[in-house]
Amino acid sequence: MRPISNEKRQIIIEAKKRGETEKTILNWVKDISRSSITKIYKQYQTTGTHQPKPYKGSKSHLTKEQDQQIKDKIKQTPDITINELIEELQLDITESGLSKHLKAMGLSFKKRRSMLMDKNETTL
Repeated sequence: MRPISNEKRQIIIEAKKRGETEKTILNWVKDISRSSITKIYKQYQTTGTHQPKPYKGSKSHLTKEQDQQIKDKIKQTPDITINELIEELQLDITESGLSKHLKAMGLSFKKRRSMLMDKNETTL
Protein backbone atom coordinates (compact mmCIF):
# COMPACT_ATOMS: atom_id res chain seq x y z
CA MET A 1 0.00 0.00 0.00
CA ARG A 2 1.31 3.41 -0.94
CA PRO A 3 1.66 6.13 1.69
CA ILE A 4 -0.72 9.07 1.66
CA SER A 5 0.71 11.97 -0.33
CA ASN A 6 2.43 14.85 1.44
CA GLU A 7 -0.12 17.26 -0.06
CA LYS A 8 -3.01 15.39 1.59
CA ARG A 9 -1.07 15.16 4.84
CA GLN A 10 -0.50 18.91 4.84
CA ILE A 11 -4.22 19.57 4.20
CA ILE A 12 -5.14 17.27 7.10
CA ILE A 13 -2.72 18.94 9.51
CA GLU A 14 -3.80 22.48 8.59
CA ALA A 15 -7.47 21.51 8.95
CA LYS A 16 -6.90 19.84 12.35
CA LYS A 17 -5.00 22.93 13.54
CA ARG A 18 -8.07 25.01 12.66
CA GLY A 19 -10.19 22.62 14.72
CA GLU A 20 -11.94 20.80 11.88
CA THR A 21 -13.38 17.36 12.59
CA GLU A 22 -12.36 14.16 10.83
CA LYS A 23 -15.81 14.00 9.24
CA THR A 24 -15.35 17.43 7.66
CA ILE A 25 -11.85 16.59 6.48
CA LEU A 26 -13.18 13.40 4.84
CA ASN A 27 -15.33 15.62 2.61
CA TRP A 28 -12.24 17.49 1.37
CA VAL A 29 -9.72 14.66 1.15
CA LYS A 30 -10.81 11.61 -0.82
CA ASP A 31 -9.57 8.00 -0.56
CA ILE A 32 -8.57 8.22 3.08
CA SER A 33 -10.06 6.80 6.26
CA ARG A 34 -11.00 8.59 9.46
CA SER A 35 -8.41 6.58 11.39
CA SER A 36 -5.69 7.66 8.94
CA ILE A 37 -6.54 11.30 9.60
CA THR A 38 -6.22 10.70 13.34
CA LYS A 39 -2.91 8.82 12.93
CA ILE A 40 -1.39 11.48 10.67
CA TYR A 41 -2.26 14.29 13.07
CA LYS A 42 -1.06 12.31 16.09
CA GLN A 43 2.24 11.62 14.31
CA TYR A 44 2.55 15.34 13.56
CA GLN A 45 1.93 16.21 17.22
CA THR A 46 4.52 13.75 18.53
CA THR A 47 7.26 14.08 15.90
CA GLY A 48 6.64 17.53 14.41
CA THR A 49 6.64 16.16 10.87
CA HIS A 50 4.00 14.91 8.50
CA GLN A 51 6.39 12.80 6.41
CA PRO A 52 5.36 9.14 6.09
CA LYS A 53 7.34 6.66 8.15
CA PRO A 54 9.81 4.64 6.08
CA TYR A 55 8.54 1.22 5.10
CA LYS A 56 10.79 -1.36 6.66
CA GLY A 57 9.31 -4.54 5.25
CA SER A 58 10.59 -7.88 6.35
CA LYS A 59 14.06 -9.20 5.81
CA SER A 60 14.66 -12.49 4.06
CA HIS A 61 15.13 -15.36 6.45
CA LEU A 62 17.46 -17.09 4.03
CA THR A 63 20.94 -16.21 2.84
CA LYS A 64 22.14 -16.31 -0.77
CA GLU A 65 24.06 -19.47 0.04
CA GLN A 66 20.88 -21.11 1.32
CA ASP A 67 19.06 -19.99 -1.82
CA GLN A 68 21.70 -21.75 -3.90
CA GLN A 69 21.46 -24.89 -1.74
CA ILE A 70 17.69 -24.89 -2.28
CA LYS A 71 18.08 -24.57 -6.06
CA ASP A 72 20.67 -27.34 -6.12
CA LYS A 73 18.51 -29.64 -3.98
CA ILE A 74 15.48 -29.07 -6.20
CA LYS A 75 17.57 -29.88 -9.29
CA GLN A 76 18.77 -33.10 -7.62
CA THR A 77 15.36 -34.09 -6.30
CA PRO A 78 12.60 -32.36 -8.29
CA ASP A 79 9.78 -34.03 -6.33
CA ILE A 80 11.04 -32.91 -2.91
CA THR A 81 8.44 -31.32 -0.66
CA ILE A 82 8.76 -28.02 1.16
CA ASN A 83 8.87 -29.79 4.53
CA GLU A 84 11.64 -32.09 3.27
CA LEU A 85 13.61 -29.06 2.07
CA ILE A 86 13.32 -27.42 5.48
CA GLU A 87 14.35 -30.60 7.26
CA GLU A 88 17.22 -31.65 4.98
CA LEU A 89 18.76 -28.19 4.67
CA GLN A 90 17.99 -27.31 8.31
CA LEU A 91 16.35 -24.03 7.34
CA ASP A 92 15.06 -21.66 10.01
CA ILE A 93 11.83 -20.78 8.21
CA THR A 94 8.20 -21.87 8.29
CA GLU A 95 6.53 -23.88 5.58
CA SER A 96 4.46 -20.91 4.40
CA GLY A 97 7.50 -18.63 4.59
CA LEU A 98 9.52 -20.97 2.39
CA SER A 99 6.61 -21.30 -0.02
CA LYS A 100 6.48 -17.50 -0.43
CA HIS A 101 10.27 -17.34 -0.73
CA LEU A 102 10.29 -20.00 -3.44
CA LYS A 103 7.58 -18.16 -5.33
CA ALA A 104 9.70 -14.97 -5.15
CA MET A 105 12.63 -16.98 -6.51
CA GLY A 106 10.47 -18.06 -9.45
CA LEU A 107 10.03 -21.60 -8.18
CA SER A 108 6.75 -23.22 -7.31
CA PHE A 109 5.57 -26.52 -5.94
CA LYS A 110 2.48 -28.22 -7.21
CA LYS A 111 0.59 -30.88 -5.36
CA ARG A 112 0.67 -34.23 -7.08
CA ARG A 113 -2.44 -35.00 -9.02
CA SER A 114 -4.54 -37.86 -7.81
CA MET A 115 -3.51 -40.95 -9.66
CA LEU A 116 -5.72 -43.83 -10.63
CA MET A 117 -4.89 -46.93 -8.65
CA ASP A 118 -4.56 -50.36 -10.15
CA LYS A 119 -7.53 -52.61 -9.58
CA ASN A 120 -5.31 -54.85 -7.44
CA GLU A 121 -4.34 -52.02 -5.06
CA THR A 122 -6.46 -51.21 -2.05
CA THR A 123 -6.73 -48.06 -0.01
CA LEU A 124 -6.19 -47.90 3.70
